[in-house]
Amino acid sequence: MSTDDSRPTGAAPTATQPAHGDPGAPYFGGAQTDPGFQLPTGEPEAEPGWFERNATLVISISVAVIAVVAALVTLFFYRESVDERNGDTEEAVSAFVEEKGGEVESVQCDDGSCTAIVDGAAYSVLVHEDEDGDQTFGVSAYAGN
Repeated sequence: MSTDDSRPTGAAPTATQPAHGDPGAPYFGGAQTDPGFQLPTGEPEAEPGWFERNATLVISISVAVIAVVAALVTLFFYRESVDERNGDTEEAVSAFVEEKGGEVESVQCDDGSCTAIVDGAAYSVLVHEDEDGDQTFGVSAYAGN
């Protein structure tokens, strides 16, 4: 006796088991078994605003602007102190030359050296300042261009 293999033998199939929960809920592929997994709360997360997306760029530009402003303020005060120091030296050179009997027409100083026109002749003045802040001067005929 031969058997037909195309026909299944045994018990008839039964209905599938009912699924528990909401049938319309999305399937997360078994992620519920992960202990750190949290199901979404239902409200979608709001998209971050412009500032939140570009916070690093805004902070970087702000720091750069502050650094530039600080450098400019420092430069301004440095230049002001140099101009003040040069002005004080010009006054001291004028007083020195007038003390020696010369008539100063103009004096221009720049960091330790001055040029002066005294009685119609040009002179170079070397300024030396000692550790006490006292200045001494060396005057010679102008030899520049």
